[in-house]
Amino acid sequence: MHFIGIFSNHSEYEMIKQNIIKIVNRKDLEWIHINSKNIENMKNIVFETIVLCHEEKINDKQKNILNKLCSNCMFIVVNADVFCNIQIESNRKTNCISYGLNQKSTITISSIQEDKAILSIQRNINNLEQKIIEMGEMEIDIKQYKPTQIENILAIFTIYLIYSKEDN
Repeated sequence: MHFIGIFSNHSEYEMIKQNIIKIVNRKDLEWIHINSKNIENMKNIVFETIVLCHEEKINDKQKNILNKLCSNCMFIVVNADVFCNIQIESNRKTNCISYGLNQKSTITISSIQEDKAILSIQRNINNLEQKIIEMGEMEIDIKQYKPTQIENILAIFTIYLIYSKEDN
């Protein structure tokens, strides 16, 4: 089982989870919603991936728990437009992948139209199988995700890049 924790509000969590289930053909993904109310109950879970979507007000104890969770996981997927004021510690084995609309994010949008967007991968990343996903662009159909914010679509496709198998 691959434990994926999503630090977000409830509606973002459900939307991201449901869309990933639709596009990634895997039965071995276990989804866990993390927020400021339940983070203290998560401290003994070893997550493979933590997705930081939505910054909430968290106290120092909760920040320490979040840092401990992140330091033990294989992937940290972080919304760089939101999580710019929190220091996340990771170990050498952790792959930190940023997404957002800023030009320094690993995964961003290079152009957007009403029904489609061009997703830009600005740095090579390793997926779960340690295969390199090279820099480049891919067109995505965004009409199926409306009225979702574009940042959540970026989170979905970042998780997709990590967990999709070559035959998908």
